This record gives sequence, C-alpha cells and structure tokens, in this order.
Amino acid sequence: MRKEFRYGKKIKELREIRAWTQQHLAEIAEVEVRTIQRVEKDLTRSPETLHAVAAAFDVTVDSLRSTWLIPESRLLRAGSVSTYKEFIATEQTHRSDAFAKAIMVPLKDEFQIEVSDLLEQVFADRDVIEPDEPELWAGYTDFVEQPLERLFDFGFSFFLLDEQRDLVLHSSGMLKPEKDHMDLKVRHFFLVPTHGCFQLSRTEPLHRFNARCTAAGDALFRTIKEHGTGTYVYKNALVAATQPGGESAVHWCDACFPVSPVGTRIGFEYIEQVTGLSRTKICALYDEITGEAFLEGLS
Repeated sequence: MRKEFRYGKKIKELREIRAWTQQHLAEIAEVEVRTIQRVEKDLTRSPETLHAVAAAFDVTVDSLRSTWLIPESRLLRAGSVSTYKEFIATEQTHRSDAFAKAIMVPLKDEFQIEVSDLLEQVFADRDVIEPDEPELWAGYTDFVEQPLERLFDFGFSFFLLDEQRDLVLHSSGMLKPEKDHMDLKVRHFFLVPTHGCFQLSRTEPLHRFNARCTAAGDALFRTIKEHGTGTYVYKNALVAATQPGGESAVHWCDACFPVSPVGTRIGFEYIEQVTGLSRTKICALYDEITGEAFLEGLS
C-alpha cells in the first residue's frame, strides 16, 4: 500500500466554506485561475502555489494536506499446470482468495464454444469451495477431472499468475477496522497452448508460457493491467517464425529461447515435442522438402 499526500480536497473545502469562487481565491493568492483549478484537481503541487494558497487562507501548508492510500498490486509467482493432478496440487498448495480466467488460445468459432463450456465447468463453484471442506472439495475435484483432462487432451495448459492486491478497508459508522488495508491474493488462469508462445507486440520479445522466465511472467502481468490489448499468441514458435519477416524478424527472448552452441534458437528436441514426430522422421521430411540432408533448427 502506497501513501500519497494530496492538497486539492482541503483547498476546495476551505474555499467553499468561505463561499469563495476560484477567481476570488486566485486574486487573493495572486495566481491565475487555471492554477487554482489545477491545484484543486491535484494536477500540480508546486511549493510556491501551495504557500500562496495557504497564505490566502491564513493557514499552514501542512494543514492543507490529506493522506491518501493508493492500492497497489504485485506479481507473487508464476506457474504452469498441464495435468489434472498438477492442477489440484497447485490449488491445494498455493491458496488464493479469488480467481480470474482467460482463454489465450487461437480458436475457431465452433471450437470456442466447447472450450468455453469446459472452462465454465472447471470454475463453476470454485469460488465457494475450499480444500478445508473435505467433502465439498472431494466432490469438486471429482467433478472437474473430466473437463480438465479434456482440455489437456486438446493440447492446452494453464499458465498461472498469482497477484497480491491491496484492498482498502473503510470505516463504517462506529466500526473502524484495525488495519487500513488487507492483502487479497488473486490467481489468474490463462488457458494457453501447451507449447505456445506470445509477445505483447511485434517489436517485443517472443516468450514461451514459461514459469521460469521472469520477463514472461512480468509481460503477462502487464496484459492484466492493460486488459490484454495487443497480445499475440502462437500455437508454438514454429508458427511464430512463419509470420511476416520470418524467423529473422522475431525478437527472441534469450531466457525462453536460448541460443544453442550451433547458433540456433529452436532445435530437434523442441520440434519433436511440438510435432510429435521422431528426429528420424523430421530429418526425412526436411530432406524431402528442401533437398538438404539435415536440419539444425531455427536461428
């Protein structure tokens, strides 16, 4: 929680108590009307202006000051789950107070309906059931097993971001909270392609949905704050490399796609994972298409 000093509210209150217009205050303080307008909106905190206004009211600058609590949020951790057991274990180990979900998978319209329905089944009662309630939790975990496995069978995973938010606690009548705020932990579930990658814009680095890359987690956290605008998601890095400009136009994240000793970003191991083909089959196909005897990878 960040504290901030502001002056506009009390200046406006003192002016209105005296039945002064902004023009009247400006004349007494010997400043322009637009300066009073700006200071009342906290658009300026010029010491000279504040002293001039305080002198006009015959008070100290400190008496014009009010303290505001500014809620903040921060990323606690990133994670990834691609099996039913991992999903349940994460929910039990790393608890949250609330959750949000989003689909970050490029889908055709007819497939979007089925995936959205499965996602709704997984989270239908999640906000009212906790592991501390054994019977309800057992019922929930049984119910979500089938839709979760269906999603994972489609080749999807969940990329998780745990956010800590400041929640301001206000007084209500005679009731005054002991603390001015409390911490709220929110888990964000992003449904993503298992081998997927993303970038916030064409000029930003291409990341995997990689919990070990701090920059990837920070970049996705930015999409939460900026409402996900401008995020490009690809099924895998091979698809990303076929975009206009090809692989040479991609701004690779060095943590997600480290350069191999032979200078490539994507090698046989990644291509095998993405395609499900053996190295022998990949080499044979490459030879058939290009006439070259081997494939080193993407630079």
